[in-house]
Amino acid sequence: MKFLPPKISVIIPTKDEQGSIAKVIQETRVALDAIDHEIIVVDASNDDTPTLAVRAGAKLVKQVGNGGVGDALIQGFYWARGEYVVFFDGDWTYDPNDVLILIQPLLSDEADLVNGNRFANMEDGAMPVGNKIGNYILSWLGNMLFHTSISDSQSGMKAFRRSLLTRVTLWERDFPMCSELLAEASKQNMRMAEVGIKYRRRIGKSKLQPSQAGPRILWASLKMMIDYDPFFLFLEIGLILEALALAFAWPVMVDFIQFGVFRLVGRALLAAFCSLAGLLSLFTGVILNAFNYSVKKIEARLEASRQ
Repeated sequence: MKFLPPKISVIIPTKDEQGSIAKVIQETRVALDAIDHEIIVVDASNDDTPTLAVRAGAKLVKQVGNGGVGDALIQGFYWARGEYVVFFDGDWTYDPNDVLILIQPLLSDEADLVNGNRFANMEDGAMPVGNKIGNYILSWLGNMLFHTSISDSQSGMKAFRRSLLTRVTLWERDFPMCSELLAEASKQNMRMAEVGIKYRRRIGKSKLQPSQAGPRILWASLKMMIDYDPFFLFLEIGLILEALALAFAWPVMVDFIQFGVFRLVGRALLAAFCSLAGLLSLFTGVILNAFNYSVKKIEARLEASRQ
């Protein structure tokens, strides 16, 4: 007897979510009752989460290694068999009924990846003010660096065609993976859409520490940008440094015109340093851009030779 793969694979990464996981799985099963689906819980818990997940009807994958949520998702992707893959957290913050909204652009062939925008329908108190500000900043930065138009890049609820996994390379093992997925999709010129979803107060204690996660996501975005579009990144850095050089040099020039001598030596040295660093950044961007262009040409020729 031949078993057909499910239409949708729902991946839920968990870590000590015994207070919410059964409810989340039950909601998911009810929401997708009319669609062939599978629910995969990738678990790294020290409590009863895995037992409750199995009892609720999910397939359990024990997370291997010490990685974070990104690692859990990648391991879940490996076991997913559905034509479409959806993931969200198991802490009750995401509403499984939104899966139907999330996959609609995929079913209608309007997108290859769909991002859930939590800010469209967020419950009062579901996200601290500091987290909101951080999300806005990271989303703005991601849009600028990767030429996207996403309102909530750090959303933990996304859906995509499983075929996308054969075209992207995912290295991040924690929260930055959400940004990496969007960056990789943009790099491959995939169609992206965003839909509004609900975001609720979580059950249990949050594992996210914004003071650590924010800088990690920012640093990961900059590293991805070096591979994605190094010229744009280093051009921006170079222009900022040149602007600083001008700001430091202006009083030095005015002072010299007035008195005929260089008295602001410290400012002059800072201006010279910023100017040289800016030029170095511009040259670095040009060199890395040329290198990336050569690599892409080689990859294109190898791909053409396989066909």
